[in-house]
Amino acid sequence: MRVHFLRALYLIIASLILVTSSRAADDRPSSPTLTYDLHMSDCENRWVALYHKPEDTDYTYGFVYIDPEAGFTLQYGGRFTIDADGQYHLAPNPIPSDKTNFKIRLEQNGIAALLPFKALEQLGLPEKPDWLKFYEDNADPITHKVNWGFFYNGIGDSRRALDYLESAYKQRPDAPRVVFELTYAYNATRRPQDAIRIANSEFTKNPKDELLCREIAFAYQSLKSYKDATSQYQTCIALCANSESGMAEKSELAMNLSAAYAALSDTPNRDSWLEKAKSWAPKGSPVYKHFHPEEE
Repeated sequence: MRVHFLRALYLIIASLILVTSSRAADDRPSSPTLTYDLHMSDCENRWVALYHKPEDTDYTYGFVYIDPEAGFTLQYGGRFTIDADGQYHLAPNPIPSDKTNFKIRLEQNGIAALLPFKALEQLGLPEKPDWLKFYEDNADPITHKVNWGFFYNGIGDSRRALDYLESAYKQRPDAPRVVFELTYAYNATRRPQDAIRIANSEFTKNPKDELLCREIAFAYQSLKSYKDATSQYQTCIALCANSESGMAEKSELAMNLSAAYAALSDTPNRDSWLEKAKSWAPKGSPVYKHFHPEEE
């Protein structure tokens, strides 16, 4: 399970969570002048129109940017309509004017449409808002690349994360977090050999890095190197704490370990680790829910 820790808290508006959530490619809304062919991760520092239901008479828009402390964020802008001639008009805002400074931390890489230049003109929007200067990243260039790779990994666009992380790793392979983030991105983009190539030496130096251990095990399993995967998973399990969160992690790792033994046709070990996964899973955890679907 991939975990990203973000330090900023955001007020989440229920009416906007729906329009920023992920949508299937064949469920994209139609519009006479807007094209919903991008994801939020394609729209950094751009104005976007959010998901639009066919029955909606107006569109919700906002500005997508990366907060150096919190990651991908949508600054709510307001609503607009498009008339029969393709002209843009501001629509009444359902949110009181003194409460419109809403920011939404984007956890899902939802579908969006870029607002064209014509829309910015007609809606009275600048290409980039003045307040964006307060969110400039003041970190050094290497740290900036690692942070941006972290944020792109977190929203689910590891392909773009690689642009930042490979460059950072080439310039400074010992930079904090760069190996883990790059390993994660390689696994997410189906490059497990590259993940193992850069992660093994780092794990030798930091053998208590449980997150990196998991990525290495996942890479071995992706390569169908099941013997290596079983050994790596057991190493990871030994690193987990006995806390509730640690037991949840152990149960997930045991499930993966059981699958690796199944691929090796080792039925006794498969069943043994499956039972351990079941016994370790805290109530409410993903593995617990897997074994107790009737409680959902």
